[in-house]
Amino acid sequence: MSSFKPIKQKKASEEVFEQLRLAIFDGKFVVGDKLPSERELIESFQVSRTVVREAVKGLEASGLVQIKQGATGGAFVKEMNFEVVSSACHDLFFLGRMSFDEICETRFVIEPQVARLAARHCTPEIAEQLLAAEAEEAEVLQYPETVHARQKVHVILADACENRLLGAMAKSMLDLVSNITFKFEPDTNEIHPPGLHKRIVEAVIARDEDAAEAAMKEHLGTFLELLQNVENDYRKSNS
Repeated sequence: MSSFKPIKQKKASEEVFEQLRLAIFDGKFVVGDKLPSERELIESFQVSRTVVREAVKGLEASGLVQIKQGATGGAFVKEMNFEVVSSACHDLFFLGRMSFDEICETRFVIEPQVARLAARHCTPEIAEQLLAAEAEEAEVLQYPETVHARQKVHVILADACENRLLGAMAKSMLDLVSNITFKFEPDTNEIHPPGLHKRIVEAVIARDEDAAEAAMKEHLGTFLELLQNVENDYRKSNS
């Protein structure tokens, strides 16, 4: 508890919320752990009971803790679902505690298998959707519509892989990258030029599982290099 700082700002509950949230993100409290009692938090942060209760309610609303009643009750750290994990990763990126490199490493684990399974289960209807989505990538729309258009192939593959868990994880990673890049709106042609999905689409439509997996790995490698350049520029401009 000594790592927490006394609160002096007007919106004290938000400051308490932020410090507790970061403590959870940093692993000081893990799934199943009980947060310190109200009295302990009041003493550590040097704030009122009302401030502490508002902060803890904020943690509950964010899906980070579960409030249990009774003598053995309190605020307990919850298992994170995809939505909470995505939100947490978004915050960690802008705090400088997570990089695009780490995010794309996760995509390297998930999306090649999504592409492989999509190739296995590809139908004429899926093939038509993929070709249409790839053709739309050349269109230049207002931000962020262009980003969504150039993610569409990945969304179709996630739905086509017929594994709901892998599909949900893949789409969660897409949302995470989108939500981060929306903050600084890089040039779409710089971060994701049209045509990067061509080999993936061809392999999936041909139902060539090995080629689909390999094409996805190659695509993610290229995309990571582009993301790293954008991230480096962003970090420099905010250092």
